[in-house]
Amino acid sequence: MNFYTHCDLCEHEKTSLKIGVTCTLTKRKPDFKNTCTTIKLDQKFQEKLEIAYLELEEIRSHKKSAYLFFCLLMIIGVTILIKSDYLAGPIYDDTYFWVHKTGIIALGISILTGTNFQLYRFRKKLKDAQQKKDKIDVVIEKYGISYKPELDFKEKVHGTQQVDVKLEFKNWTRKNTITTYEIDD
Repeated sequence: MNFYTHCDLCEHEKTSLKIGVTCTLTKRKPDFKNTCTTIKLDQKFQEKLEIAYLELEEIRSHKKSAYLFFCLLMIIGVTILIKSDYLAGPIYDDTYFWVHKTGIIALGISILTGTNFQLYRFRKKLKDAQQKKDKIDVVIEKYGISYKPELDFKEKVHGTQQVDVKLEFKNWTRKNTITTYEIDD
């Protein structure tokens, strides 16, 4: 069992390079079957959940622009490839024509490659953020805790945006929490 996902949210976690993860209550490495009887989900848990949810939603907010940018550059790259003869221009010397055409084709291919790489990076960031949030969700589900998140993005001021993260919990010591974070561009 991966104890780290439980201990990472617990206030009793102690980590050292020599020993690894230990419990400050038992002074030993974690050893439990499905759930820990001494787990203390408090400020650390709340903060990790809020940040994971905020990161995921912030990445999701760029989804349309990422795909629009991908489509636009794909069209440009394909157009450059198709129109390479025309773009090479009316050069009457075959050597110069082929050099120009090869350069234009290379430009089109590099645009297509770069576009695919950008989309891959976006999708990887989205997947990583989703997995980070899902790991927390799996752990708290074992303890019967559920939540309903809500984000309130404030107006950007000088490249900084404040976001209120509101969480409404069921089966946890706190019922409602509101924390404000700042996101810099």
